[in-house]
Amino acid sequence: MIFKRGLAILCFFASLYVANAQGKIEAVKIKDVSVDIYLPPNYSESKDYPVVYFNDGQMLFGHPTITIALQDILDSLINRQLIHEVIVVGVFADERRAERYVPYQNDDFDKMPSGESYAAHYVNFLIDDVVSYVDENYSTIAKSDGRAIFGFSFGGLNAIWMLLNRPETFSMAAGISASMWVDDFAMFKEVEKYKSNQKIWFDIGTSEWNYYVPFQKLLKEEGAEINRQVYYFEVKDAAHNWEFVRQRIHLPLLVFAGMKPHVASKMNVEIEIIPSKSNPEKKSTRLNPVIVCKDGLKYSLAYEANYKVANPSAGKVYEDGRFELYGEDNLEVEVTYQSFNKKVKIRSKLLN
Repeated sequence: MIFKRGLAILCFFASLYVANAQGKIEAVKIKDVSVDIYLPPNYSESKDYPVVYFNDGQMLFGHPTITIALQDILDSLINRQLIHEVIVVGVFADERRAERYVPYQNDDFDKMPSGESYAAHYVNFLIDDVVSYVDENYSTIAKSDGRAIFGFSFGGLNAIWMLLNRPETFSMAAGISASMWVDDFAMFKEVEKYKSNQKIWFDIGTSEWNYYVPFQKLLKEEGAEINRQVYYFEVKDAAHNWEFVRQRIHLPLLVFAGMKPHVASKMNVEIEIIPSKSNPEKKSTRLNPVIVCKDGLKYSLAYEANYKVANPSAGKVYEDGRFELYGEDNLEVEVTYQSFNKKVKIRSKLLN
């Protein structure tokens, strides 16, 4: 009895240790560029790990008042067995951040002394130098299936562009609040380069609103499976800053390295009235159906939901969730997706 009790106590403390296991961060310089490398708890050279490369690496690791403290998020996801153990490589930005990340050259951006654009130089540096260094010095899955590229804002634009243009290196990109408005939405024209084995996550907050929803439909037309290969998330009231990145960075990590199937457990439908920043009197009106999965993944449906209006005289709902109100009557809409069904009443006074 004493032996069994002692063994139970030992197992308890062992499980407590595993639950609080922490990864470590190594700081290196690659061609004078600072790079932070997160190694998961119990990292072992006998195992090959998937790798996430992340633009704006200076914002990832450290105290949560200064960075998004990604190491805490990764430790939690790994210890809770929500994602596989991953290596995360944060490549620091410099004073030419915009020129380095934006792949579309214009007169506002200087070129390097060699005549090459800074963005083209950065892509080559990341792949030829950083990826090569990581594969040579750490135990990685050294092929595209084992690599993702993530970024925020201009860095998110760069991540999606790099995925579509360098498919031999990366199999997934996460464009978190990606600046796809650049060069009159030139990114939308890149979808024809999409490969069938690629995954893309992109999102946008309604407090930073840009109409990126059609990017989902364009990718579907190129053969991408929505909510299996392409995920879109519309985040109510989220602004364009790193605090909101911290709140949802776990979502693309679940897409890239999730250990559990993304089993949908419920559907919420958010009613969004989004004021225009350039013209406060103009408002974007949207229904945003959001699927919540058992493993914590969330994504918006947009075109994938079905919107049935019960009283067409009161208004209209478009295929992507946009709606119009015609008068004083409330608009009644039934939103369906697979086995999920929600009845929504949009009150006419919302636009007053």
